[in-house]
Amino acid sequence: MNSVRASIRKLPPSASIKILKKVFSLPAPAARLILNDVTRARKSHRPWIHKVKLNPNQAQDWSGCWIGENIHDLNHEGLMKRVYEADIVLFYVHGGGFRIGSCTMYMDTNIAWIKVLKEKYGLKCMIMSVDYRLAPEHRYPSPVEDVVRAYEHLVQKLSVHSEKIIVIGDSAGAALALEMLFITHDPSMFEIEVDDNNSSSTQPVLTELPRPAGTVLISPLVTDETTSESWRVNQKYDYITNYTAKVIKRDYFEPTKKEDEDDEDKVNQILGIAKLQTGFSAFMSPQVLMYIGNLEVLRDDALQLALKAEQDGVAWQTVIEDNVHDWFCVREVVKDKTTLTRADMTFADFCYRAIGKPVAERQQYIPTPRNSLSNGLAAVKEEDESDVDDESSYLSDTTPSSSSLFDFRLSKLSLDEFEQQKASSKRSSDIVFV
Repeated sequence: MNSVRASIRKLPPSASIKILKKVFSLPAPAARLILNDVTRARKSHRPWIHKVKLNPNQAQDWSGCWIGENIHDLNHEGLMKRVYEADIVLFYVHGGGFRIGSCTMYMDTNIAWIKVLKEKYGLKCMIMSVDYRLAPEHRYPSPVEDVVRAYEHLVQKLSVHSEKIIVIGDSAGAALALEMLFITHDPSMFEIEVDDNNSSSTQPVLTELPRPAGTVLISPLVTDETTSESWRVNQKYDYITNYTAKVIKRDYFEPTKKEDEDDEDKVNQILGIAKLQTGFSAFMSPQVLMYIGNLEVLRDDALQLALKAEQDGVAWQTVIEDNVHDWFCVREVVKDKTTLTRADMTFADFCYRAIGKPVAERQQYIPTPRNSLSNGLAAVKEEDESDVDDESSYLSDTTPSSSSLFDFRLSKLSLDEFEQQKASSKRSSDIVFV
């Protein structure tokens, strides 16, 4: 099977795109079986991975892995020392249409990020790559809850200063990252629903979390609509199609009841950010970098979001290349590899600019004790995703938490609330063609 995986990775971009188009249209179990095997971490990746596995006997804050140079065999203290001494921590949420994917599916890309930051700017980097529950077994808002809880763990329990955090998400992972930023900006706009047999227990409270220094959005999924011009002209190039969009909506969102069809508050709320006209500077990082493909179906919706956010005062930089969906992560679909070299350099420049100053000069962030979101939501892993070495002795930085279960859902938030905020002055678009 290793030889099969190696052969697939050597296919020309056109063949890779055809395979991905087929895989993404399959039912979730079949799609996972294929993609997880092809993208499984290889033996050469093992020194870079320190997994955080779920313990069925306790509720945990997050699952996924830390990615860094020679961290596989570190004990808990050694791992945390590397995290605290890092100049930059990348909080990464993988894509896969909410249905497939894992925290180690883009190891070559993740390692490239770490290397370019070290080689160009001498920055020590660690990646917190998050696994989240997948659809259709776990529909919205379960994946959002997992991402919010993981970010809260990073800034609250680990006390990692937000000024050295860059949030990264690709495709559906970018949608989850945006939702996380939106929710943790002003939790008062969200309802918390508690399912706890102990009625006298205190309801968990989600409070505002600090903004990361920067956000990197890679081919972000920002709306469930498929009516833009790029959807019409780019389906012949891209591996994301109208059928794929229908499968994702069917698996990820709860079926819409007839009586709810006219209620915008109950329809696909996670992808409602694209409907905002202003208010972006309130919840987004002060600096955003977006990678988009000129040949992908999501192009126009992503560019429209970028324009509105920039008009609202967000320092937004966009990199456009003549490639298909998620090309910055799925590097097998890129024919001209020099494109990736330039894109990696832009990534390093952005991260260096976003964190602004050395770690030693930053004021330490001390979390305020509180009832934490992480006191609930025991994450459930859908399947065993052990690596090629069948390694099971990874150490975890998770801590036990209470057994109460709760979730949060969008309250009846009026987008007009954001519209009424004072928009910042307009300026010309900062789009970089490389």
